[in-house]
Amino acid sequence: MKKTTSQEAKPKKLKVVRGVTTRPGIERIFRMVSMIQNANQACKKITCGNLEAEFEVNRATVMRDIEFIRDSLEMGLSWDPREGTYVCEENSKYLPPMELLDKDYLLLSFFQQCLVPYESTEMGQEMLRSFERMFGIFTGTKNWDAWSKTVHFRFADKPPTTTKELKLFNILHRAIKEKKVVEFTYKSPLNPAAKSKSIEPHLMVMQRGRWYLFGSDTKTRRLTPYAFVRMSEIKATTQKFEEEPEIPPADLLKHSFGIAISTDKPEDIVLEFDASVVERLKESIWHPNQKLEDLKKGRARLTMSLNSTLEIQPWILSWGPKVKVIAPASLAESIAASAREMAKQYC
Repeated sequence: MKKTTSQEAKPKKLKVVRGVTTRPGIERIFRMVSMIQNANQACKKITCGNLEAEFEVNRATVMRDIEFIRDSLEMGLSWDPREGTYVCEENSKYLPPMELLDKDYLLLSFFQQCLVPYESTEMGQEMLRSFERMFGIFTGTKNWDAWSKTVHFRFADKPPTTTKELKLFNILHRAIKEKKVVEFTYKSPLNPAAKSKSIEPHLMVMQRGRWYLFGSDTKTRRLTPYAFVRMSEIKATTQKFEEEPEIPPADLLKHSFGIAISTDKPEDIVLEFDASVVERLKESIWHPNQKLEDLKKGRARLTMSLNSTLEIQPWILSWGPKVKVIAPASLAESIAASAREMAKQYC
């Protein structure tokens, strides 16, 4: 009896249960779907030949799988003879892996609208493109507009427009991972003269739409936040630095009202608010470690532990005469001085 050679051997036929192939076939089909859906991202052509090679099956199996994907899974799939590749049709770009519930769309709505304020920035545009792709994978369509007309989240902060944000992020992200010193020119808001910086990068933080690098100066060893918008001429050097103990972002900014950090010992900031603004005060969480107490006649006391008062002063002034600084005395004096200077504008 003649033995069948390896070239003549036919692959075992997969069992079909209720019209669905058994596990090896299912795994192959979903890997095939993934390859096709990601072809544009990976700049690859999807042909029968490379599908045969990838999954070690014959042409008939590939064609049967393609037919199953197109007809049974109802994925818009066609052959592009000009490019010589299988492509997803625009009206059916993705194959959704699950059925989403209303609460799932609520979460997706929140994510998408979190990104909208940043669409004028390079970083925002890149994240929105990624979101659109992920939305398509989850829902089977890239038509986000159909889902964005029923729920709206309003975000007050709008980030500054910059064309270098993504470049900075990529350079800094790689430098942090590779533990390499970066050099850049920096313009401080307190000193308009640009200065050269040599920094060991540790962490990137986005605060109210603005990106910051937390890094240690190679000379002073001081950990400082640097705003992306004030950086220029950045480059990663070949100089390596030793990894310092990891500082969780929550701990780093635990006693900060914004992005400023200080080595000073934290002290309690005590503010008392007029009854007319207490309801508005209670509508928001102003700081993670805040304590809010009710006082007589509808007034309220807000206490938070900070190691710098630099960023909280404009916030206090925004409440006008409806707030009074109780402690520390130095902050009360600074607010009073600012109020007197403001009053001069109207004398």
